[in-house]
Amino acid sequence: MENRINLGDGLFKQNMVFMSGLLTAPVIACTTTLQKSLAVCFVFSVISLLTILVCRSIPRTIVYTVRVTLYTVAASVFYIPAILLAEAVFGESIISAAGIYLPVLITNSLILSKTETRFYLEPVSLMAADVIIFIIGFDISCIATGVLRELMASGTIGGAEISVPFTIPAMETTFGGFLFVGIGAGLFRAVYNYRKAHASETEKDSLAEYAEDMGEFLVGRHNRPEKEKIRIYKATAKKTKNVNELLDMEFLSNRDVLEAFEAIIAEGQEMTAKPGEEAAETGESAGEPAEPVNEEAEPEEKNDDGNIS
Repeated sequence: MENRINLGDGLFKQNMVFMSGLLTAPVIACTTTLQKSLAVCFVFSVISLLTILVCRSIPRTIVYTVRVTLYTVAASVFYIPAILLAEAVFGESIISAAGIYLPVLITNSLILSKTETRFYLEPVSLMAADVIIFIIGFDISCIATGVLRELMASGTIGGAEISVPFTIPAMETTFGGFLFVGIGAGLFRAVYNYRKAHASETEKDSLAEYAEDMGEFLVGRHNRPEKEKIRIYKATAKKTKNVNELLDMEFLSNRDVLEAFEAIIAEGQEMTAKPGEEAAETGESAGEPAEPVNEEAEPEEKNDDGNIS
């Protein structure tokens, strides 16, 4: 099966902070300076990368809830060396200031969600590159937030004074973090919508053209007639080269929806198979139509002499 995963998704299209809205709590609460941002990035990167790579070996036959529990246990094990290294590099005071937000990274959505819906569906080599790019996307967002908040709040970057016309001390507070992340998410979404609106006609004739219809179809927001359902199923099946393309669609963001899609595919296959089944029952095939039967013709009878009457 040809793999068409876009390795750039983690940087922009599915950026963990500004596009997906995930892992915002550590960013809002902790990334008030460059050093704190680097500490959060370090712990997150070590835990996420090692946990995802190691847990790839967990058999998929194990129940989903048990697998997720094992992911969390593995992340907890890697948290200990990660936090000790972070204290040695950035200082105990920086790590202590983060409070409970560093342990929260053990259950981050990159480990518990993306592993099931994206990473573990890819070949190992591609998965490793994809995971690293998602981590880099988070790190860039985290560092950019810390640098700009420190600059706006105190006029410094990494402790070095920068000449600025004015400062906004509120940017160092949690309220300032919410405000900054909200503005950043709005800008990212505006750029994404602009690029999407000005996409070429070829791109419009891709799987994304049917994402909205199929998304509504999956979550049951309307009751479409069977012919319309078959049209949507056929259009999507025709455009989809492999399961990885399905994961690029925004409405496929969790395991439940992915299972729903699989159910819809099964239903679509059943609906489109009905005409063929009916033909099989009548003994007809597409290439060899059945010979017409003259129902009006009466059977020939023979008289006692053997002649046809």
